[in-house]
Amino acid sequence: MASSPSEISDLLTQITTDVRSIVADEIALVKAEIKPTVRRVGVGAGMFGAAGYFAVSATIILWLTMAAGFAWMYASLTALSPWATVFFGTLTAFFVMLVIAGVFVFIGARSFSGIQAPQKTPDTVEQAINALHSGVATGLERVSSEVRPSSQASPWSDPTRS
Repeated sequence: MASSPSEISDLLTQITTDVRSIVADEIALVKAEIKPTVRRVGVGAGMFGAAGYFAVSATIILWLTMAAGFAWMYASLTALSPWATVFFGTLTAFFVMLVIAGVFVFIGARSFSGIQAPQKTPDTVEQAINALHSGVATGLERVSSEVRPSSQASPWSDPTRS
């Protein structure tokens, strides 16, 4: 057992240095392991972005085709002028797309309504913090009893805690 404050100070310094070294080594290991994964994620995200661009372009073409179809339908069923059939065909396609968007919003809103806050995580974090406080208090008590006899007050003890 350490008997002088300088030995305890040296031990605490060594522990601090060792912990820093371990943390730095773990961070370096994580960086080395994650680097290829991050590259793959970047390529995958780029591909999804390109797919999204082409999906939006296809939707625009679909909308134009739908508008032309409605215009053709109005031209064959009514005696409207060609410009009026194009106008009403485009307007009808616009409203059809709005209805489809509304259905997606409704489904999305129902999906979001089922989201719940984490239940167990706050409890486990609180338990970990309490365990950490308890461990630090126990360690301080052990250090103070090692450095000074139990009759003297410890410079590390908190006089407000009992």
